[in-house]
This record gives sequence, C-alpha cells and structure tokens, in this order.
Amino acid sequence: MAKPFYFVIQSWMLEDMKLSLSEAAVYAYIHGLTNSKELEQPGWHGSVRRLATVLHTSPSTMNDIINRLKSKAYIRIVNGLILSNINRELAPKTPTVRNSDTNLPPLGDRESI
Repeated sequence: MAKPFYFVIQSWMLEDMKLSLSEAAVYAYIHGLTNSKELEQPGWHGSVRRLATVLHTSPSTMNDIINRLKSKAYIRIVNGLILSNINRELAPKTPTVRNSDTNLPPLGDRESI
C-alpha cells in the first residue's frame, strides 16, 4: 500500500500565482510531489489520464489544466515526469492570519456568530 499523501492549496497559489481553484488543486498536488523529501524521485510519474483519475476530473480537463500551467511556466515535463517549477524554499511564506485581520469574531464567541 502506498504511503498516505496529502497536499495543501496555499493562499499564495491563488493570490500570487492567480490560479483558478482547479489549477491550484492540480498545481498543489504536483508541487507537493515535487518538493516531498520522502520520495526517491520527485514529481508526478504517471500519465495525465491517471492524474485525472486521482484528482477526480476528466482527462481532457486535466490536459487543459496541465497546458495552462505549462504556458504560465509553473510546471515542466522532464523525461515524462511532471514537476513544479517553484522550489519549496522559494515559495512565499503564508502569513499567519490573526483574528484582528478578519471580520470574524474571536474563537469561542458563539453569541456574536
């Protein structure tokens, strides 16, 4: 059985890179695989069809997303591997959001919700 793997859509992927949610999901998945310190060989090793299956979309939609990410130079394909062009160390740091930064009530203040 494969090791569990999770990926996170970071705010910088949406705000700085201006990705749609579907582009961000695909990019976050590939970015996570590219920058994983646990993998012998980083990146996506399967076909676009398999990637579409893993991320629950159609192969044609996945092809479109991959092509858009390639055209924006956010991913590259090397010897059949799909890799992120942004290294973990170069990715913008996600700022910590404090309650004062939002219009949300403080945690536990159920009366004002």
